[in-house]
Amino acid sequence: MASAPVATGKDRSLSTTEGFICGGIAASIAVCTKAAHFKNTTQAIHSNLQVTVSNPAEVAKTRLQLQGELSKGGGEKVYKNAIDAFAKTWKNEGLRGMQRGLGPAVSLVCS
Repeated sequence: MASAPVATGKDRSLSTTEGFICGGIAASIAVCTKAAHFKNTTQAIHSNLQVTVSNPAEVAKTRLQLQGELSKGGGEKVYKNAIDAFAKTWKNEGLRGMQRGLGPAVSLVCS
């Protein structure tokens, strides 16, 4: 029985999504560790992870709020609820759409 080849770290390159996530986290940690109020790298990692995980909920909330304002003026509603906003954003925009506005959120945490 032949075994399948095992991919090592050198044989496999990062996908676009993996590179996007790793690059963003590395850059935000580098910026945050230079901020005066972070005592160590662990605090910077925790703060950045917290913002990254909670950001999709902020995106859905903002889109629903804007939709409510636009519908007052006669605009049509695109999203039914928060779950629908998540699903449509993921389907149409992918990871970048779900993390839209992450840069300003991270800079707020790091300032």
